[in-house]
This record gives sequence, C-alpha cells and structure tokens, in this order.
Amino acid sequence: PEVRKRVPPGQRDPLFGPFCQPDEMDFLLLFAVLFHLYWCPYTKVEESFNMQAMHDLLFHRGDLEAYDHHAFPGTVPRTFIGAIFTALLASPLSLFFQSVGAPGLVSQYVVRAALGVVSVAGVGAYRWQLGKKYGAAVSVAYGLVSMVQFHGVFYASRALPNTFALALVNVAYGYYTAGAITKAMCTLAFTAAVFRFEVAVLALPLLLAALYRRRVPSPRVPSPLKLVAYAAASGLGGAALSVCVDSLLWGRLLWPEAEVFYFNAILNKSHEWGTAPLHWYITSALPRAMLGTALLIPSGLWNSRRVRDIFLCAAAYVAAFSLLPHKELRFVLYVIPVLNTVVAEELVRLWRAREGPRYGKYWFRGGTTIVAFTLFGTWGFLKVSQQNYPGGAALEQLHSLERQNVTRGLLSPRVHIDASAAQQGVTRFGEEQRRWAYSKREGVHDMGGYTHLVTDKSSVEGFVPFITVTGVDLSSVMSSPRPKMVPKMRVFKRKD
Repeated sequence: PEVRKRVPPGQRDPLFGPFCQPDEMDFLLLFAVLFHLYWCPYTKVEESFNMQAMHDLLFHRGDLEAYDHHAFPGTVPRTFIGAIFTALLASPLSLFFQSVGAPGLVSQYVVRAALGVVSVAGVGAYRWQLGKKYGAAVSVAYGLVSMVQFHGVFYASRALPNTFALALVNVAYGYYTAGAITKAMCTLAFTAAVFRFEVAVLALPLLLAALYRRRVPSPRVPSPLKLVAYAAASGLGGAALSVCVDSLLWGRLLWPEAEVFYFNAILNKSHEWGTAPLHWYITSALPRAMLGTALLIPSGLWNSRRVRDIFLCAAAYVAAFSLLPHKELRFVLYVIPVLNTVVAEELVRLWRAREGPRYGKYWFRGGTTIVAFTLFGTWGFLKVSQQNYPGGAALEQLHSLERQNVTRGLLSPRVHIDASAAQQGVTRFGEEQRRWAYSKREGVHDMGGYTHLVTDKSSVEGFVPFITVTGVDLSSVMSSPRPKMVPKMRVFKRKD
C-alpha cells in the first residue's frame, strides 16, 4: 500500500474554502479554550443577548413569543445570526442532553464549546496561510503564542459580537496573507455589516496598503473600483441577510448593526458606560492582552520587515479607536492576531539563531522564559476571573441545596433574580426546567411571592441569608499578592 507522506503543519491539506485539516496545534489551542471554559462557565452582561438567544433557539425553538429579548431587549438590538449559527452547530449535543433530562447548564457548556470550535477554526485558517507564506515554524509559533495568552482563549468561547467578528477577521487575515485581497475585503465588509461596524475601520488601512502594493503589478490585486465594488456588494449582502433574519425575530423592520452605529458613533452615547484616557489601549489594554509576549514586539518589528505593513494597519486602527472616549479591550481584539504574528516571527528568529554567535542561545532562552511567564500570568488571570461570576455561582448553589426538597415535593421555589445577579453569571441555561419558577422583574414590587432572592444586597426585609458567594476585591489585586475576598452575591430565603 502507498505510504502517504506526512505534511508539515504549515503546508496542510485543504478542507473547504479558507479552512484546512486541523493539526496538533489546533487541538492544543482548542484544549486551552475548553480548559478556560471549564473553569469559567458563566457569562457576563455583555454576552447576555447571544446567550439568551441561543437558549431560546434550542429550548423554545418556534415559540418566538417566549424569547427573552422581548422582555429584555437591551440598549440596542443585536443580530441573531451568530447565535443561530452556533445553536445549529451545538444542537445535536444539546438536544441529546435535553432528551436525557440533563440540567440546562450542560447546554450552556455545549454552545460555548461550539463557539470555541468556530474561533479555533478562524485561527487555523490564518495559521494555514502563515505557514504557506512564512513557513511551518511561524505557523506553530503563532499557535503557541495564541495558546499561552489569556484573553484570546478566554474570549474564544464567549458569546460577544466581537468574538463572532474575530473569527471572520482571522479568516480575512488568512486571505490577506495569501494575497487574495478581494476575498479579504469582502469578508471584512460582511463582518462589519452583520456583527461589528468597527471592522470597517480595520478594513480601510488594509485596503489602502493593498492598493499601495498594487504599484508592483499583481494579478491578485484588482483595480480600486473593482475592489470597492466587490466589498460593497458583500457588505450589502450581509446587511440584507441581517435585515431579513433580525426583522423576523425582533418583530419590526431593523438592521441591528446600523442602530448600533447610530447609537455609538452618531449619538455618541457609548461614553455613558465610562471613559478612558487617549493612551489606554497602548498602556493598559493591549499590554494586558499580550502579557509578557509584548516584550518581543519591538525586536520583531526591527528584525522582520515583512510584518511591518500589516502592523502599521493594526496601529492605525488602534489610533483611530483611541480617539473615542469609551474604550474596552474587546474593541481592539482584532489587532491581537497581527501582534501575535510579529511575536511568532521573532520567536522563530531566536530559535534559528540559538546556535549562532553573539549569545544566540541566551537570547533564545530569554524568549522562551517570556513565553513561560506569560503562561503563569494567564493562570493568574484565570483564577481571578473565576471569581467574577457570583450570580451564576449563587444560583447553582441554590439549586444544589434545595434540589432534594423540590424532588420530595416539599418546596415549589419561586426565585427572583435581580439585575446585578443577571449581569454577573445568570442565564436562562442555568434555570431548572421542572418545578422551579424564575422572575427577573425589575423595579419596586412586592417580594412576598418569592421563596428565594438572588441579589447583591446585604439584607432584605422578610428574608434571611441562605447563601453567600465571595469574590475578589478588585481594588486589592494590585496592592497585595493575596487579593482580598469579599461578599459579592447572596441568596435570601423567605422567613416562613
């Protein structure tokens, strides 16, 4: 029989479209994503819409009136497209667990794992093209760097619009690296129209850089008019898809990302959620995302000319978003693949020069030490983040302590979940499906009809403390090697 030659990681066989056969590094990266998911299974308020949407798609299905977004629409509407795709991917396992009576929280693990697979596939598409252009070693080094950083693998399974967008941005980076500029621009335009409008800001410097390079004749870079026309058509197609799907599910004619753009860019209301100084992305957000690997960026840019163009595009994007008063790390997640490319290039250079003169082996040991310390920092971030979801932990403890009473018919719980708990880990996946009733009713109203309250209040009249969940006092993180633990969430039980 014919023996098939083993294909190096950077030169893998194609699978379909921009994707290739996964290699060992893809599986290691997926393991890192699932490891973070296992330790931090709950979600925050920013993920709320997509998490509730995936729950409703899997559990309520065609009963659109029961969907959560009708009661809690949020500040601006969001698209269902990412939630629909992920729910379809997760549906076989989720439906199986539903059929055997598994808790709904199991399906939350499943949908987040499915999103993690999508994120890793996006990284794999970019790594494939890196390997073909720069060599297998750079592809492997890129995977290693991505795996040891906290925020990349942490966000990979989190149902943020930015996470869906980042998966497609990675695909676009793959096209861009391969020289398929039209496909890259079309992918970015579609992503901007459906998931996050700021991706269009990222596309602009990439487009200008591609047109500048067109001064060197290349059949893969079309004329400016053709390129813009193709990208515009892709963006319009994404907008049309979003309008059709989301108008049906929201019950009114709308294009969610256009409303988000109007709210943030035209009305400029995003600053109501806090502001940060001009330099915040450079001095705080990106250093936290890169951790120790950020130290390799200056030498990587100095020694590798081929990554400077795309780095300048990423820098232009960060500079543009630094002008906005409201800043969050997730707004600049799209530049981390570019920064990691620079780091991977430098690590490979250090590895190849380790036997050379002028202290090559010591420089290489320094690089590997930086990677190791980055991994330790990731573990520290993970342990702190584990304490940031007290609402989800409180509800799970309540179910555990009262399950036996409910099973025996001694109790029919009616649980009120206040806004602070809903924003810090509680989703509809965490609700028990049998004999339990839940309410997220807001405002002042009679609490006498509830048996339990999940809240961050220290006391409630007519109720006694039942469960206390502690968390990290973030103000003590930087001032002490042992962060202080303080009460974050409580469950109260009615006195009678």
